[in-house]
Amino acid sequence: MRWVQAIWAEVLDALYPPRCAACALVGCAGWCDECAEHIPYIALPVCVRCGTPVHPEGFCIACYRRPLVPEAVRAVTRYEGVMRAAIHRFKYEGRPSLAPALAQLLVQSWQTPLAEALHGVDVVLPIPIHRRRERERGFNQSALLAREFCQSTGLPLLRGVLERTVYRQPQVGLGEVERRENVKDAFRMVQPHAVRGKSVLLIDDVWTTGSTLNEAASTLLAAGAERVFAYTVAHEPL
Repeated sequence: MRWVQAIWAEVLDALYPPRCAACALVGCAGWCDECAEHIPYIALPVCVRCGTPVHPEGFCIACYRRPLVPEAVRAVTRYEGVMRAAIHRFKYEGRPSLAPALAQLLVQSWQTPLAEALHGVDVVLPIPIHRRRERERGFNQSALLAREFCQSTGLPLLRGVLERTVYRQPQVGLGEVERRENVKDAFRMVQPHAVRGKSVLLIDDVWTTGSTLNEAASTLLAAGAERVFAYTVAHEPL
């Protein structure tokens, strides 16, 4: 009954008014005008492999030195300013309600030239977190983003296919070598048949050195995935 849903929505808005994802300004569903103007979008040209801004288009120095395992990685924004504030509130302050606002950035950029290198994927897979971490946090931020993204794009979402088997310290604050060691052998395929012969799109909130994406992609390729790509809300170069 639509009228009941409408009334319930009004009650929820009164009890829990919508707030800006970044500054928490009351009355703004998603982003307030001020924060929306300061979202640090990544613009072309970018590295054809990792999506880091470069000029002219080609491979960045990091990808010449150590190419990422995913065939192509793209992030919509830089992890700074209002984007850093929004993702911090989302992930570390327990605000799963911010997932739609952040996922909408992925959806909006999906049909732009920035994300063209990722098109043609068969299935979408969120980067899993350890069950203990999910209990502590209350949710997997990547799973929420992937769900919203797939609902808008119509791409199939895989669940319970890849799992994180090792509980280790968060990647925040670690150097490049430490990050690689911290996620080494951290993933296990639960349903290899679900990705065999398919192109897989990994979804995450932020990538820094690519260590987590590399480990997850290597596990998928070893299980028979034909190609692996990755798409994140933000990128924070180390």
